[in-house]
Amino acid sequence: MGTSVIQEYYKLQELWKKVDTGKDCKMALWVVDFHDVEIVSGFMGIEASPLGKFKDIFFHFTTEYKGDDYKFEEALFKEYISWFDKPHKQEEDMMLALKNDGLLLQNYSPDETLKPTAENLWKEMLRFKSCIKDIQDRNFFAYFQIPSTDAAESTAWYKDVLSRGIPDGIRLVAIDYKDKRKIKLNELSKVILLEPKLNMAEALDNEISKGSFNSNTVGPEGRYRKLVLSILKRSQQGKSSTLDKEIEQLFSVAKEMGETSTIIGSYLIASQAYFYVRDNEKCELYADRTIKESEKLMNDPNTNLYPVWRGAVMLKAAMYIGNKKGHKAIELYQKIAEEATKRADAFFIMDAYRLIAHLYYDLGNLEDAFETSLLSLAGGSYLAKDVIRQSTFLHSANLTLLLAEKIRSYDDVKTIENQLSEWIGEDWELLVRNEIVNKVKTRGKTSFIERINVEEL
Repeated sequence: MGTSVIQEYYKLQELWKKVDTGKDCKMALWVVDFHDVEIVSGFMGIEASPLGKFKDIFFHFTTEYKGDDYKFEEALFKEYISWFDKPHKQEEDMMLALKNDGLLLQNYSPDETLKPTAENLWKEMLRFKSCIKDIQDRNFFAYFQIPSTDAAESTAWYKDVLSRGIPDGIRLVAIDYKDKRKIKLNELSKVILLEPKLNMAEALDNEISKGSFNSNTVGPEGRYRKLVLSILKRSQQGKSSTLDKEIEQLFSVAKEMGETSTIIGSYLIASQAYFYVRDNEKCELYADRTIKESEKLMNDPNTNLYPVWRGAVMLKAAMYIGNKKGHKAIELYQKIAEEATKRADAFFIMDAYRLIAHLYYDLGNLEDAFETSLLSLAGGSYLAKDVIRQSTFLHSANLTLLLAEKIRSYDDVKTIENQLSEWIGEDWELLVRNEIVNKVKTRGKTSFIERINVEEL
């Protein structure tokens, strides 16, 4: 069996076990190839959500180091304090939610009179931790922003912070580029280096091989396939110098083949390649072209352009999420859900609504998150039971229960549980609820309370 994307993801889980079991660990540092940053960042994002496997709690700081230690620590401290500002919407009030759910042992607000240093930041995080029920055996992780490729080197700051001492219960985690190190730390008892040996190119090749590309290596079909593999490999490696030229060659060969579906599919490949090298303008340009051209023909029974259209819409939505435009991404996933409903495409009805629900959740809109998670379950219920038990249906069930116990009555929760038993099987709790118990995470204040809440199940 060839390498798959999910196998590469499991490699990351195995590596993180070193951190999870490392009693002396004070910092975990991912050192990764440029083209693996996205999957590692995605892994950390999942671990900082209720869908993660490990138990610790993450505070995702977006402040970037710019060369001045004092200003960096000051900005980190201010960012932490900002999470406790009184929000405009009551449902986003973390402290109120903790209090209402009986999880707050005593009132807490950051001490803004303290000098904004790293030591005082750890002190405040631990003081906050002491105010919350039943989480004293969890670590609070300060998860730092991925440095931009032209960011200032921050090795000296990390060394200084580690030498000053990090208290028990606090840990740091960061991601760095293997070829352009900004955090040049070595493996120590306090520092665990995580250097994944991934083969995303092979995994991608295998995914492509599952498609409908002709395996002929002599004619235009063979040249087309070779170009596709080259473009996607090089773009995943962050190599963009010859990308424009290769994509123009791809378009030329696609026209030579004469198949409209191949020409339109080439626009999607171009969009994906530019997504990998973070050229948002060209990524969106070719995604829009794919969507426009495939919409014209995807109802033609002689073409198979619906998956191409769907892929382009999802890619554009992913780009919006990366650019912190969650509301625009929701609109696109809604289009996929509506089109999938017309086509009785149960899997993508389920998955589109699942993604919408998670976005609403991250935006603090719990009511809409709950309603769309129910739509996701309803769509997925048409899948075969063996598919349900191994798919993202379980993620939707996870989120639905999490939200139901937060904003719905006891009777409503029981109704959902009974329905899950019917859809998943009598062991549904083993597959869904037992996973939830292990998922106490946070990326910031908007979803902190929901991740703490699962400890009360």
